[in-house]
Amino acid sequence: MEKNLKIFLIILAVLAVVFIIWGIMSYFSKGKRKGRAAERKVAGTIKKIGKKDNVRIINNAFLPLYRKTVEIDHLVFGRFGVLVIETKGISGSISGSGKKLTHKIGTKVHKLYNPELQNKTHIDNVTHHLKKGGFEKTPVYGAVVFTDSNLKNDANVGIDIEGLEKLYSSLPDAKCNQDALYHHFQKLEVNNPIKKILHNFNRKDWD
Repeated sequence: MEKNLKIFLIILAVLAVVFIIWGIMSYFSKGKRKGRAAERKVAGTIKKIGKKDNVRIINNAFLPLYRKTVEIDHLVFGRFGVLVIETKGISGSISGSGKKLTHKIGTKVHKLYNPELQNKTHIDNVTHHLKKGGFEKTPVYGAVVFTDSNLKNDANVGIDIEGLEKLYSSLPDAKCNQDALYHHFQKLEVNNPIKKILHNFNRKDWD
């Protein structure tokens, strides 16, 4: 019995080390670095344009989704309600329509899950948590923001940084309490590092 327990513990330790190494390699990969740079750019833009309105922001929010988690790049809380933002720092060109888009970088071509559909999942998740928290009348808006100014967007999905600024200025005042909304989602955040690693490990869209 003790021998089996030792073997089990050794296997667990090995798996933990593998997960940690994989997490570190993923964090410092080129794609992840570009993604983090894009998210910092959008976060800075939101902070700047929303300063006068005292918006509250949660960047890289991990929220519960049934028994799993969903990662949302930016949750913006203001008197308008909630703005759910998916950020993409990809370069090259995107084309097509529907569930899968075609993403080209030089001679490389691969399929990209439509980020607007990706963000719809995020919006549905946010709407669900708002209803559960008693905020069912809160308006929820969504935006997919591409930060690379040289990206050729033949798919006509999402907006650029300038488009984000225009969208923000168009949001009507719904007299929401941004502090109450912020604290509600802050309490919902998943902080378990193992769940976060498993979330990233199971991701299908790496852009």
